[in-house]
Amino acid sequence: MAVQVAVSGTSASGTLQLRKSVNKLLPADLVVLREAFSQAMSVSDNRGFGYFAGWHGQPFDWCQHHTPLFLPWHRQYLYYFELSLQALVPGVTLPWWDWTTSDAIPSAYTDPSDPAGNANPLLVSEYTIYQSGQTQQAPPRTPGQNPGPPLPYLDSWNAAMQMTNFAEFQTALEGVHDDVHVWVGGIMQDIELAAYDPVFFAHHVMIDRSWRLWQTQNPGALPNASMLDVALQPNGMTVRQTLDVTQLGYDYAGTMAQVPGTIAPAPADSGGD
Repeated sequence: MAVQVAVSGTSASGTLQLRKSVNKLLPADLVVLREAFSQAMSVSDNRGFGYFAGWHGQPFDWCQHHTPLFLPWHRQYLYYFELSLQALVPGVTLPWWDWTTSDAIPSAYTDPSDPAGNANPLLVSEYTIYQSGQTQQAPPRTPGQNPGPPLPYLDSWNAAMQMTNFAEFQTALEGVHDDVHVWVGGIMQDIELAAYDPVFFAHHVMIDRSWRLWQTQNPGALPNASMLDVALQPNGMTVRQTLDVTQLGYDYAGTMAQVPGTIAPAPADSGGD
């Protein structure tokens, strides 16, 4: 879904893509999402799913966890991955999985096939490590079978959202994030492999949405000033450039607010050849 938005101070307008809850996707939206992932998985170079999965863990290990860059790094990660999907299937957006109200992995990611009988690319059965070409069978997800709190995570999410300091909020939200990874099981509980499971992206879009909602509640609550001009791997987007999702060309359905930000750099080939 997209809306037209006016750019303040100019006569220009741009298209703002709206990310939606996976549980509210229309059947046609789900067809588009699965087609985008299917096409991305068939691309073996640095435009494809494997390349972007490799940003997070094997082979590149660029991800930021339990560092001050956790939220900014993952925001730019989703941004560039979503652009890669849109280059293959225009108009597709990454949906979020709301694990604050849901006690199960969304059926979009668990159905073995689509209504036409095609294999579901959102249900991981095997993965291929980028560059090495090594294909492995994915162990099945084991939702709720690992030690840790059961879904839904509304209480712990609400506790994080009550924080008013960015660093404290980020730490609390990352704790919820970690619990979801462990709850899902399979390769989702392995930081090196987690992004090779497509449900990873629905989970992280929820994390990014949470930051966006928190920003609307805490305008001006920013990361530490010393972080704002830090360049994030691999394309050099700065933390400052992650602050305003509307400047990145997207927003979340049902979210209306303004946060200060700057234009992000265009994606560049980096580290994947």
